[in-house]
Amino acid sequence: MGRKDFFWLEDQIRHTLENTLENTFDAIEYAKSKEHYVKSKLRDKVEYFDEKLNDKVYDQVNRHHHRTRDKDKYKDKYADIATADPSDINSIRKYVSKKPVGRVSGILYVVFGSMGSATLGVVLIAYLVFCLVKSFTTVRYLALAAIAFFFVSSIGMLFRGINLRKRIKRFKGYVKALNNKSYCSIEEIAKTTNMKQNFVIKDLRRMISLGMFKQAHIDEKQTYFMISDEVYQNYLSMQEELNKRKEEELKRQEKIKEEMNDPDKKELRTALELGKNYIDQIKVANDAIEGEEISEKLFRLEKIVNEIFNYLESNPEKLREVNKFMNHYLPITLKLVNSYKDLNDLPVQGDNIKNAKNEIEKSLDLINVAFEKMLDDLFGKMAMDISTDISVLETLFSQEGLTKDDLKKQ
Repeated sequence: MGRKDFFWLEDQIRHTLENTLENTFDAIEYAKSKEHYVKSKLRDKVEYFDEKLNDKVYDQVNRHHHRTRDKDKYKDKYADIATADPSDINSIRKYVSKKPVGRVSGILYVVFGSMGSATLGVVLIAYLVFCLVKSFTTVRYLALAAIAFFFVSSIGMLFRGINLRKRIKRFKGYVKALNNKSYCSIEEIAKTTNMKQNFVIKDLRRMISLGMFKQAHIDEKQTYFMISDEVYQNYLSMQEELNKRKEEELKRQEKIKEEMNDPDKKELRTALELGKNYIDQIKVANDAIEGEEISEKLFRLEKIVNEIFNYLESNPEKLREVNKFMNHYLPITLKLVNSYKDLNDLPVQGDNIKNAKNEIEKSLDLINVAFEKMLDDLFGKMAMDISTDISVLETLFSQEGLTKDDLKKQ
């Protein structure tokens, strides 16, 4: 397309858009003057999110399903997880010790400690009274010390047994707090068992070292308790992926910051953000407008505009060539699209409204053709460079006698 033709095309687009806008606004004013229709507009707001860097691993690591509980059929007197489906029980039980440390020894310590402390306490008191009545001798001192030693040892056994029984009780509470899940937050375990979080962490680590939880792990941040090696490996993979995302996001932010400090890059970034905003608004309008034909036209428009800005991002030197496109053509085009949406939302569709909508639809065809031509012109230099490269290759091949005609001569 020649330069004169391109200016003629710009004038045609401008005149068409201005006429269409004038008819559109007249139609809207006409519709507003009627009292019997209800004005209702639906504004869709689109929120954009960067990937959340602090996603809960809670929803990503778990690879096991909660299943229906069956209280009557399956019971585990050691872990209190009798309420799970058989498959869930197996998934938990194989990682939980059936005979946790202290289950038997705790009872023995309590029994023998109680018996010993009671018996030796009576003996100690009786012997002490005997020594007070009689005179203290070296032998009696040694005997009294021996009785006192065994008495204190018995009390120590008793407290040892009590502590072991308490730990077994806490162990059952932790397993129950897991609720047949392959992992759980330590905060949730602490709340369920009504204990302090720091104590729970130390207690769980001790149980892991004793083999009460066969493959359990606690993450570095001491946030999650995971019952198996498989879940822990999945967690590590997720953390690695999350760290990569954070690094990529930091690089992206640094790049944006660098671009904002460079005037040329800042101008390009502003243009790209503006283009993204236009594209998103066209999407929102297209979603709100019913009608297959108009939807296809808007989809085509969205695609062309997106391609123009993609080309601009890869070729920042073309920014000046699309200034008019960004600052004049696109705003008017978006205004037309939103006007069509407003007209389409009206409950009364009179002749003026229909005519205005038809005018906008025709204008969209013209706009799409013009924007496609503009995109093609942007690639014109690239096409010329390609043609030049091909010509150079053909010349080189001809000089080396590698063309088809040269081969025939041989």
